[in-house]
Amino acid sequence: MKKTNVTISFDEEKLTALRLYMEQKDLQLEDELTKAMEGFYGKHVPSNVREFIEMRSGEPADPAPRVRRPRPEKKVQPPNVHGTMNESKGDMAHE
Repeated sequence: MKKTNVTISFDEEKLTALRLYMEQKDLQLEDELTKAMEGFYGKHVPSNVREFIEMRSGEPADPAPRVRRPRPEKKVQPPNVHGTMNESKGDMAHE
């Protein structure tokens, strides 16, 4: 696949400190940014689009980990607080 460059603005002093401390851990900023970009790609681009791009480029499909989102919980209806059911007539009796 053809590579392209991404340019961002970042505070110079922070960047210097970041590179310094990453080097102490034998890490390269560019490698970590590439991993982060791959993560963003896997998270935001639908899997069928990723598969299509990989098929077009001739690269073997490397499935990115799926991001699981929790299902919304079902809402339970609270009891009727405006009145009580009149059982004999089937209508509402207001208090």
